[in-house]
Amino acid sequence: MSNTTKKRFNPLSIIGILLCVVLAFLLVCNVIIIVKGSADTQKPPSVFGVTPMIVLSQSMSGDAPDHIEIDDLVFIDNSHPDTMEIGDVVSFMEGKIVVTHRIIDIKTNEDGSREFITGGDNNRDENGDVVLDTETVKEANVIGKYMFRIPKIGALIYFMQKPLGMIAFIGIPLFAFIIYDIIRRQRAATKDAKKNDEMQAELERLRALAGEGAKKEESPAAEETPAE
Repeated sequence: MSNTTKKRFNPLSIIGILLCVVLAFLLVCNVIIIVKGSADTQKPPSVFGVTPMIVLSQSMSGDAPDHIEIDDLVFIDNSHPDTMEIGDVVSFMEGKIVVTHRIIDIKTNEDGSREFITGGDNNRDENGDVVLDTETVKEANVIGKYMFRIPKIGALIYFMQKPLGMIAFIGIPLFAFIIYDIIRRQRAATKDAKKNDEMQAELERLRALAGEGAKKEESPAAEETPAE
């Protein structure tokens, strides 16, 4: 019968691997955004058809299911303007600024093109009505439709886009991994040394027993004296 040993997974190792994967993914996305953003300054860059953006204003703040807060990281898909409806939250270019507001109304032009009348949920007048944006949004200026957000992580992503942030998010995990690997190797070496000492002690014990047994076999048997 053969004995099989099951390898135990260290929870810290699993957490470390997952953290490295997440940080690596964020780093790759940041690099893609920086490169694409430098190549095309007219619109924010997208990654795999999705445009991530950091919210810098409270115009969409509130208690609506799709509300957006300052420092949130929002994800905008590349939905075609034809699929957008009243009530959707969309991102669009307003000059060189990206705005994310809700569609209040849609106007269809004679040529069949559409323009969107938008407003921020939190931009209200004294009567509590939403203040409409001063200009309608043309289809060509639409970036896409709001998908979802990750609350308050935008500040972290913004920091990662800076040289110091990129160095920190590369150096800290790498340094932590090196320290962990050194500690792991030291523990493994100590454990192996302890096993070797135990095996050596057991071997010495067995040798001592074997030596005692050999001495007993070599000693002459006591002579029997015949009875008179």
